[in-house]
Amino acid sequence: MNCRIDFGVERQRETIEWLAQQVLEKVTRGEALDPCALFLLLRCYCATGRADFGDALGIALARALDDSASRTRSNDTPQWLMLFAEACAVSDDERLVTAALDLVRMLRDGWGGDNVEALMWSVDACLAAGDVCEPRELVPAAIDELERLAGAAYRPGGGIARLVAEPDGQRGRLADQVRAASALLAGYSRTARLPYAMLAEELMQFARRTLWDDRAGGFFDLGTGSPDGVKSLAFNCEAARVLCRLAALHDDADYRGAAVLAPDAEYARDADRTLAALEPRCREGGIDVAIFGVALGERLALRSAE
Repeated sequence: MNCRIDFGVERQRETIEWLAQQVLEKVTRGEALDPCALFLLLRCYCATGRADFGDALGIALARALDDSASRTRSNDTPQWLMLFAEACAVSDDERLVTAALDLVRMLRDGWGGDNVEALMWSVDACLAAGDVCEPRELVPAAIDELERLAGAAYRPGGGIARLVAEPDGQRGRLADQVRAASALLAGYSRTARLPYAMLAEELMQFARRTLWDDRAGGFFDLGTGSPDGVKSLAFNCEAARVLCRLAALHDDADYRGAAVLAPDAEYARDADRTLAALEPRCREGGIDVAIFGVALGERLALRSAE
């Protein structure tokens, strides 16, 4: 797949609109939505104020909250928590906070475990929910778990491992680097501790060296020597989101003055190439690729701030 060079701002906006329309139609049909689709709807409503987005968001959130009482911990629990926490800014439904607190408890029950990807995502989500879920207690606890994971699984120059108990075992997966970098950036946002952001940069630089597809753009799931050459759409979208956050940091004069920056870092460019490489796949995938619309929206927001 060749990297599309014509995937400019207007086409990005059209793609977000197209994906959002798929979500609207699914709401109208009464179908269940995953948290990525609801995130896209929420972001589109916040960006545009459109009544159709707002109406659909209200319906979809109400359905999700009705289901939340019976929800058990699953792979997408962190994403549901992030969604409910962010939705609190546009909704006064008290059930959002109650549901978020329940999800925080589910996630914290797993802390102290072994799976770096899942635990870093749970830390990231709890830090995102810190403004609505007992921040004085939750944020320090999440930072403690973040430091436990990074301290055990990170190796200088070698990225972060898959398992805390096997720090010198399997390493170099895209999922682990991206989840850890995102959680570290959340930790930096909460604490202003510079080493968190610098380690997030190091992890993404490691991924860039070892997983990047020079021909088409984007990241392989494993080292480029992997025979299958798989590139996860979801984790490439998440990688692009992290790259946008790092690009925003590099645009901040205070951060540039305090941090040690990689001289060849081009985070915004890499985000663009990653998203351009994914766009044909997303046009084929419909509602299941709503995360692509979320990532595109964050890239457009970064561009407007430049």
